[in-house]
Amino acid sequence: MAKLMQLEIVTPDKSLLKLDDVSYVLAETVMGPIGILANHAPLIGTLLEAPLKYRCEDGKDRFIFVDAGFMEVNNNKVTILSAAAENAEAIDVRRAEAAEARALKHIEKPDPTVDLEVIGRNLRRARGRLKTVSLARGNR
Repeated sequence: MAKLMQLEIVTPDKSLLKLDDVSYVLAETVMGPIGILANHAPLIGTLLEAPLKYRCEDGKDRFIFVDAGFMEVNNNKVTILSAAAENAEAIDVRRAEAAEARALKHIEKPDPTVDLEVIGRNLRRARGRLKTVSLARGNR
């Protein structure tokens, strides 16, 4: 039997996920990717707009898009706090592709009235969603 831990993903409007049978978590932090196994040392990390991968006791990898936020690892529990998060299956690919195209258009032809920092964040969010779907479908 694999060593297991808890995983909880919380957004301001819902608790997206709460599991007790997770064997592995892979998160994209501002310092780079970090893999978490059971009994990991305590840590707090800042997350990017990116896929979060987790593996349950059944050995199957699952993916959730995390819209930045924070991760805490303590007492065999991984807690993710994010402004928004969604399961790969719930992501609207056409909407994410359209958001990516809009952001790229603004970057290619900057408008002085548009905040490029916001556009960059929108681009990262769109690409994070698309990568989450791609990973979930096995298109690494």
